[in-house]
Amino acid sequence: MTRFAERLAAGELAVTLEITPPKKRLDEVLLRRARLLGSGADAVNVIQRRGRLSSLDASRVLREAGLEPVWHIVGRGRSRAEIASEIASAAGAGLEAALCIRGDHEAPDRPDTPPLREVVAMLRDGLPGALVGVSANQFGPRDRVLANLLPKLRAGAHFVQTNPVLELASFATLARSIREAAPGVKIVPMVMPLPSRAAAVRIGERLGVALPPDTLARTADGATGGWELFAETLEALLGSGLADGLAVMTAEMDAPDAAGARIAALLRDAALRGAGRRRTRS
Repeated sequence: MTRFAERLAAGELAVTLEITPPKKRLDEVLLRRARLLGSGADAVNVIQRRGRLSSLDASRVLREAGLEPVWHIVGRGRSRAEIASEIASAAGAGLEAALCIRGDHEAPDRPDTPPLREVVAMLRDGLPGALVGVSANQFGPRDRVLANLLPKLRAGAHFVQTNPVLELASFATLARSIREAAPGVKIVPMVMPLPSRAAAVRIGERLGVALPPDTLARTADGATGGWELFAETLEALLGSGLADGLAVMTAEMDAPDAAGARIAALLRDAALRGAGRRRTRS
């Protein structure tokens, strides 16, 4: 069992760092990105994106380097045989965690492209004992999001990773619905520091959502406002009792070491305060 899985199972805060692989195999670049948070990350989420080293190949490199990758397996535009072959390759590489996603490219589906609930079942069978996650968009229509998500949870997914949390309300509404429908499933919201207004605007455009006015106002102060907002988001998520882990993403593909150290420090502070609150309640 991976450290990420162990911490989720134990009710401890589990943290992953989401990274984009380089365009080709450049181990130094890949490992630099993966080690941004040092020991502050329990696992490394490896994005699958066209024109870049595949998530599977990058995950192999990380595994060989002693890191714990969360491999992203994409269903869109792929045949059942292709997916089964990739799962077999992942099993051969000893991978122990996967995030099953639709994918954001535009490839048309094949006649036998399986629905993601079937891909989840294939992962459970092909990677016995592995931690399997799926994604959910808290900004979408609630009924549609749940209709898409719940069959994947019934197929055996262990955790749900959301889109970046820009305000607590939309995340909390989805998380409570998941808790009610699937009490044993872990919830891992994505969090992302926004060090500038430009970074905030980019993420809003990418997600197709209107940013809260407070976010735009505070990120205009690139020196402190965005970082203070990030710290408050961590505090709110951990205080809500609805987050079992956190998936950290940075605004920059190659975030500077100073940003990594700052994120790691804020995560430690938030985790310590969260542990204190749990002891008080017990």
